[in-house]
Amino acid sequence: MRVRSQITFEANDEAEAFRTARDRLGPDAAILSQRLVKTGGFLGFFRRTVLQVTAGILETEEKRSETDSEKKERLAAFQKLLEFKQAMAASEEGVTSTEAGLLSGRSAPAGAGVYSPVAKTPPNMFPRPAADPDRAEISARGRELATEKKTVSELEYRTKLEREVGELSDRLDRVLKRLESEKEATSPLPVIPRLSEISFQDGGRRLPQMEELLFHLTAEDVSEEHARKLVREYESATPSSNFSEWLAGRIPVAADNTWDALGGGRVMLIGPTGVGKTTTIAKLAAIHSLWEKKNVVFLTADTYRIAAPEQLRTYAKILCVPIDVVYDANEIPDIVDRYRKADLLLLDTAGRSQKDSRRVEEIRVLYEAFRPDAVHLVLPANMKYRDMLDVIKRMGVIPLTHVLFSKLDETTTYGALLNILLDFDKPVSFFTTGQNVPNDIEVAKGSRLAELLLKKKGDGGGA
Repeated sequence: MRVRSQITFEANDEAEAFRTARDRLGPDAAILSQRLVKTGGFLGFFRRTVLQVTAGILETEEKRSETDSEKKERLAAFQKLLEFKQAMAASEEGVTSTEAGLLSGRSAPAGAGVYSPVAKTPPNMFPRPAADPDRAEISARGRELATEKKTVSELEYRTKLEREVGELSDRLDRVLKRLESEKEATSPLPVIPRLSEISFQDGGRRLPQMEELLFHLTAEDVSEEHARKLVREYESATPSSNFSEWLAGRIPVAADNTWDALGGGRVMLIGPTGVGKTTTIAKLAAIHSLWEKKNVVFLTADTYRIAAPEQLRTYAKILCVPIDVVYDANEIPDIVDRYRKADLLLLDTAGRSQKDSRRVEEIRVLYEAFRPDAVHLVLPANMKYRDMLDVIKRMGVIPLTHVLFSKLDETTTYGALLNILLDFDKPVSFFTTGQNVPNDIEVAKGSRLAELLLKKKGDGGGA
């Protein structure tokens, strides 16, 4: 890309910067850099802090087909950039000199991990499709999803929304009442050993297999009610069935491939702060734009962190996908219409504390404007079960279609994940297990979660 009509000006905040750039350069304006500076004053006093902004119009040079080597270099740069994620979030200076070097085309440092489509595919990796021309093709289904007209009236739409939100709220109430009744039970549960620790004799004989299963499930933080129900149902199932395989079939999953697991062509990710939404959405964009040959558009409504839009623009430049920053929900219909030929619109939302009701309400406004095909609630696997329920309670102002579990590599027990899936009967779409792009994400499978739940102590289990 090259820049033309570059301008530099001062603004009070990012929203004003964006408006000024569009007013002076037109709708194709892009913020190239921004930094906080002090200006004005008298004899060093009464100075104020403003944003010094550089904006311009980016023009894409004539495209040519990328080689596999160029794709690998671009993805290596993208992976390296993710390593700077924390530094960028804390920095007020925008893109660092190292990142600028990556954007200008310098090779990634030696030894950087790169997802290679021609290398042997490791477990839980998304294979590249059979050799295709290196150009994006708009699928018929993608076009249909992107251009279909809403046939329901506004009243019908709101009625449907309220019904789905109400059903989620009712289910949550039942779960909370169940937990309260368990808490008030007069006979506390005994200390439960892990499966590998059950080697003692009970009256000269080993504990029955069903009790071992119950012990192990509760030790993995599966709720008592779910654990007992699962064991009872398994006991009455076909005797020849293996418990791990049987349990895998009980876990609701979205699909067995990346595209169907998304749930449609308009996808919205929500969740509390620090759960990895931005990294996850970057992985999904990388997979579908580089390997699945989809036309992907990156949208972000995270305008509360001063460096966030620039960080995401940098990701988008490396992936060569368009990006739009949503400063107001009223802009969404025009943005969606602008990209009506895209296969996939990925909307990243700002992290919100589930206790901040005013900010959570903004999610509902975004939802009504975007009208996504799917809403993925991102929950970290290392979050406590009660805290997960609190997130669902606060963020259940919109219908949730999928659950996406992040940070599977940062916990040792996985019962809370199973509890949530059984409590709300929402399919799990993806698991993420680290920061590496796009390696550390996988389409969720029941067998994978069952394997994690039934791992034995000392087996080196975990994600």
